[in-house]
Amino acid sequence: MAYLLDSYAWLEYFGGNKAYSSFIEDGSSYTASVSLTEIIRSLLRKKAGKGQIEKCLAFIGKKSTILPICEDEAKKAGYLAEEQNLHFSDALIYSLANTDRVLVTGDKHFKGKANVEFVK
Repeated sequence: MAYLLDSYAWLEYFGGNKAYSSFIEDGSSYTASVSLTEIIRSLLRKKAGKGQIEKCLAFIGKKSTILPICEDEAKKAGYLAEEQNLHFSDALIYSLANTDRVLVTGDKHFKGKANVEFVK
């Protein structure tokens, strides 16, 4: 089973939540490119410096494969956003989840959805 980590998962991990360690430390996970935007914004709001942010991003790049959002995922996300009442960025991330690549998150917007491993 492969795991897709969203910004919630990464921020929890960087904040010391060990419940996410097993999904990250083996280095075989995935991260949607749009999650990087959310991570940077969140760290900036927490007053992290550029050096600290770059270290976090380098770690993410080392421990996961960054997945681009392609045309097919963008289209799928448009339908998901409307059908499942998701913010567009959440829909973009969720468009990359499937039975072979489960989304790992603690974001309440994903609780109970298919292909999601909900972690607190």
